[in-house]
Amino acid sequence: MKAYKNVCFLAVLGLFLGVFLFYAPSVRAVENVSITPAGFHQFDNLEIFKSPSVDEPPAIVEVIQKNEKSNASDNYLIQIEERTTLLGINQEPALLSDFQAGNKINVSGWLLTDSKTIRAAVVRNLEEKDYHQSFSGTIKKVTADGFTLVLTNGDKILVRTPIAEDAQVTVKGVFDKVNGAVSNVLSILIKPTIVLQEKPAEPIVSQPAPTPSASPSTLFKNFLKVFGW
Repeated sequence: MKAYKNVCFLAVLGLFLGVFLFYAPSVRAVENVSITPAGFHQFDNLEIFKSPSVDEPPAIVEVIQKNEKSNASDNYLIQIEERTTLLGINQEPALLSDFQAGNKINVSGWLLTDSKTIRAAVVRNLEEKDYHQSFSGTIKKVTADGFTLVLTNGDKILVRTPIAEDAQVTVKGVFDKVNGAVSNVLSILIKPTIVLQEKPAEPIVSQPAPTPSASPSTLFKNFLKVFGW
């Protein structure tokens, strides 16, 4: 009787171990699938899929996060607001126009409950390039070449004026429709002027007039014979 109980116990134990070993890989696979919960997170090495459609915040930037191990990728929508800090690779201030498709970026922000939208607090571009920087100060001297700007720390920099004829400018301020004037200017955005060089027209070569034949043709001679010439 005791031997029979031992055999039954071993059989049940073997069945339990078999079931456990059969389902254990599936359990581990589920545990390895990481789903980022909503909240504040750091997202590294995101690649911009689509450049911003505007020059100033607020804006939406589409990015892709590639997983080299699984060859899969996650898509995110980065919400860039006016309070979002934009940085270059060396922590220098950057503008929204510095972030272009193909650039790698790091983003710190809040992942919303849809697991796809990130409200960005800081966006840092990882590309080595010359970034636009933002300076604030007081204009002390204005010349034809530009103006001298005194920063809050006392440094003086020369800002070469980009204002010229045919420049594309966006001005924010109070518009006086009666007088056709803008006052209380809040911002001036100047876009680079692109000059397209037209291809020079190719000179027209006139064809020389045909040189008349020195002697009359055979057809003309036969014509003269008909009329008795």
